[in-house]
Amino acid sequence: MSASHHPSRFTRDGFMRGFMEGIGLLPGMIAFGAVFGVLAEGAGLPVVGATAMSAFVFSGTAQLLAVHSWGAPDLLLATVVAVVAMNARYVLFGAAIQPWMRGVSPWIAYPSLFLLVDPNWATAMRERDAGRHDVAVFVGMGAACMVGWLAGTIAGAGFGSLLGDPRRLGLDFFLPAFFLSLACGFWKGRGDLLPFAIGAAVALVFDRYVGGSWHVLAGGLAGSLFAAFMPRKPKAEEAAR
Repeated sequence: MSASHHPSRFTRDGFMRGFMEGIGLLPGMIAFGAVFGVLAEGAGLPVVGATAMSAFVFSGTAQLLAVHSWGAPDLLLATVVAVVAMNARYVLFGAAIQPWMRGVSPWIAYPSLFLLVDPNWATAMRERDAGRHDVAVFVGMGAACMVGWLAGTIAGAGFGSLLGDPRRLGLDFFLPAFFLSLACGFWKGRGDLLPFAIGAAVALVFDRYVGGSWHVLAGGLAGSLFAAFMPRKPKAEEAAR
């Protein structure tokens, strides 16, 4: 029977179960938040400012891009477009989770979506497939992720100055590495090689001759447009190779 035929609920036990599952993610969330905190401190953000950004934005992609272009108002448009492009998947996540949340009060469902991140969305889909409909599991895991993200941000922003120049530890490479890891998640096969290569080449050209963060937008648009209009081989032919 589909999720839409079962009204969802929100229970304390579900919240605790989700929160305890999220505890296993704390080391990674703390480390990620600490890197953001260090880079934010290096960009001139105080601990309170960095922590407030983590609390009210709660998006590693958006926050890292914001710090990367901090102090460069001319890059605001590129940053906004890049953030929207990198986080567009959450529109699909929200659409997918809506039937599973049906039956819960809008006063619970909509605020819960503030805590939407990749891990608890995957958990929600797992709960749906198992026939369970306790939305509190989703919220509990999101709350655990938020705790780790804030703790890491505070630690990184508060003690980042003790590390000296972030470049000495290679932290300046974290943003490109983060985007590279996201790109790997989009890889579906050899047919994606050319769009990836086109995007990378355009990004390198823009980085060399334009500067700033425009290479992120230019490379992403170039690769996406090329992939959208590139002729595709029939699936049967692809499978035979």
